[in-house]
Amino acid sequence: MGKWILITRALFVESATPLEYKGAGKLQGSVSSAAFVLDNLAIVIDGKLYLYSLTEGTWTPAQGVKSMVSTVSALQCCFSKDKACMDVSSCVLLYNLGSALEDQQVYMSSNGGNSFFNLPMAPKATEFIIGLFNMPTVSSIVAMLADNQRKFSFRHISENRSVQTDNHPMRDPLSSIHVIQPAGMRGHLIIWSPHMLLYSPNHGVVIVPVYIMGEENATLPPPKVTILQVATDDNGAMAVLTSDGVLYYGRAGLEATTVRFASVIDLSKDNLMLFSDYGDLMMIQAREDLLLRGVDFDHKVIIVQQELTRTTPPVQSCPVEQFHSTFAGELFYIDMGSTVHLSAVYIPSPLCKFFPLVTVTESKLLSLDEKCVEDGITTEGTKKYRLDIELKQLFFMEAADGTLKPSSSLRKGSLSTVAVDLMGRNVSCKDFNPLKAHILIGCPPGKHTRVLKDITTCTKGTFTQEQLQDNFSYVIPKAVYDPQHLFRPGSASSDLHISYSITDYFCPLLVYHDTPWIPSLELWNGNEFVEQVSADFVMFEVNGMYNYQYLQSVEDAKCVSQPQNWTSLLSQQQYEPNPNTAWTRNNYKSCKDSDGPPLTDPEAQYQVLNMGTRNRVLFPNYNGMYVFRVIVVDPSYSYCMLTTTFSVYVYGAFPPHPLPSCVALGIFLAIFVVLLLIGFFFSKRNYKK
Repeated sequence: MGKWILITRALFVESATPLEYKGAGKLQGSVSSAAFVLDNLAIVIDGKLYLYSLTEGTWTPAQGVKSMVSTVSALQCCFSKDKACMDVSSCVLLYNLGSALEDQQVYMSSNGGNSFFNLPMAPKATEFIIGLFNMPTVSSIVAMLADNQRKFSFRHISENRSVQTDNHPMRDPLSSIHVIQPAGMRGHLIIWSPHMLLYSPNHGVVIVPVYIMGEENATLPPPKVTILQVATDDNGAMAVLTSDGVLYYGRAGLEATTVRFASVIDLSKDNLMLFSDYGDLMMIQAREDLLLRGVDFDHKVIIVQQELTRTTPPVQSCPVEQFHSTFAGELFYIDMGSTVHLSAVYIPSPLCKFFPLVTVTESKLLSLDEKCVEDGITTEGTKKYRLDIELKQLFFMEAADGTLKPSSSLRKGSLSTVAVDLMGRNVSCKDFNPLKAHILIGCPPGKHTRVLKDITTCTKGTFTQEQLQDNFSYVIPKAVYDPQHLFRPGSASSDLHISYSITDYFCPLLVYHDTPWIPSLELWNGNEFVEQVSADFVMFEVNGMYNYQYLQSVEDAKCVSQPQNWTSLLSQQQYEPNPNTAWTRNNYKSCKDSDGPPLTDPEAQYQVLNMGTRNRVLFPNYNGMYVFRVIVVDPSYSYCMLTTTFSVYVYGAFPPHPLPSCVALGIFLAIFVVLLLIGFFFSKRNYKK
């Protein structure tokens, strides 16, 4: 506030101590910009960025910035601790206000501002930087640029393309232009300077003036009046203070409309204007306490609802009785092929002209289907409506050349905001905030796979749980495992002793050795069963056992290209072979794809399993324990890395004979000949008698 930097955690209710730099070196103390980033305050001092830890009180200079900068920009994601949300909060943009774009003085950090890298931006002409903004709900960095003709535009920069909006005239010097990115992630932008106030409902693509209710075609600011302050909150409310002491209040939706309050603000005091948690306006004045070397605050609260009753023309009373939902502020995940269903309740008065309108920030990412149906009546006889919303991911997007390309792999981790607002209400119904839900394209945290264990060693009495818990162990002969998981016979030098973990694997599945077998995979979301897994998967024995085969050959599986296999994929790994990462959804290629490698070995075993095909695992004449890890490799089934580990006990095999078969046959024939001779001599002796 002027000559101090004051940090509050309670809306300036308590006194505060001005922030002092206590880092290494001496600074002149010229602060040009500041922004909250995670648990830090990022501050530009004397053209350099420093991070002040709000928890430890330490100062850390940012690394990787090679030129002087003036402005730091960051967007904080506060509705979840999910990685995608934390990634948004960790993105920091740094630039030199007014510098030419060709000077490349634009930097980006993905680790909360600790280190930066240069963000390349190709100038289309002579362009100057006004602002940079992280807009995750359209998966873009948005730059506000000015040209030599005193016009500005927005450029959306994403992974696959760059789009620039129309030009708009500037009415003030570049250094006096401010851009507010309101909280809430709805894509709203407010651009203002002393002689200009503009609003964008969709990330700068469309820019419109802010109108004044009751005055035909009147926009802010009025003639011969300048704008002093603009305040916003995360529910779309905005307040504008002008140089004649007049306060305007409005709401931002598809458009922004304000109404003039009757109260006049005393401009002789240096006030900071902001919204309270209840949606009322607070005018805060700082007052230095020389005795305690701190700063106290005087508050003036402007009750918005009271002011709305005194406006000219009068604001319509709210004709809506109820407007609520269970999804407001929540985060929902959309996995491949899944759907999110949302529902809101809307009870209008009989003569109400407002209606709920659903918007989504990224229409190229999500398909939206909405239906408003009657859902009974209230006890007062008013009709009750239910708004049902269905959201799905769009699997194709328009590329730069105008063609449609699959977006499923490109857009994982994308955020979008769905909002339901009352269309046509302007500033009415202050207490009914827009209903917002945040949608994340990606893997739900609780989604996982399980193996159906219908027949186990415990249910059949082969082993008991007590036996498996009591330091149970088993031995893998050296002839049936490879320590490097490369399926090499004779690679092990000794038998392998394994301690069984009932905590990890519980009771093993029981499988007869002579029966073709496949695990029954189930998809779960938390504790809720979803479906049987219908996707391709692979599996390996975690201890390196390889004495099992597959029922189908490449030819039997009707492959049109040579399929992948464990041996080739493990040998391609750069370091030590790791079957956990060698074959996953990230590198899987189906042999049904004709663009794959040519078919060279049709008799090779086909090592991909699917519960909908005939391929099965064949066990040898061997009794023993296996511990398998299953990996779902089909990239079109889920964004999740679906894996699970389970144990199998194979039984029913005849014990191996201690002698080679040829030796056993020789012994058998020798015994047979001896018995034959003995019989011959006995019969001959009896004949002589």
